[in-house]
Formats: sequence, C-alpha cells, structure tokens
Amino acid sequence: MSDDLTLDIDGEQYVVRQGGEGLRVGRRNGDDVAWLDDVDPALLPEDARTALAEGDSSNEALRVAVSGIVQAEVERGG
Repeated sequence: MSDDLTLDIDGEQYVVRQGGEGLRVGRRNGDDVAWLDDVDPALLPEDARTALAEGDSSNEALRVAVSGIVQAEVERGG
C-alpha cells in the first residue's frame, strides 16, 4: 500500500500508512497527521491485514484493530 488509508472511527479520522518500518497509525488534524504509533502489521488479525492490503477502510476487523492501537496509545499517555 503506497497511499495513506483514512478510517472514520467514532467521529475521528485516523490514518494508516504501511511502509518499510511497519504500520504507522495517526490522527488526522486538518491537513496534518499526528502520528501516534508504529506497529508490526503481523500483530493484526488476518482479516485486518487483508483489509489493509486491499485498502478496505470499511472493514470492521481493521477498524477494531486501529481502535485498539489508538486506545493503547491513550492508555500509555500519548
């Protein structure tokens, strides 16, 4: 996936970007993105990895996985 994938979750826009370092997850703030965390895509459930590869931002497994990443960042105080 070369482009960012935007997901609308609970009224917020989150961005996922897959690259050489893994999967970056951020929150969209206007035209900018505040990157929250980098994760190993292998940690995502298979359905979420498939949705990510297909660019399917409506996939529930991907939305739940990104929500979990965001929640973990919030709990860490990020």
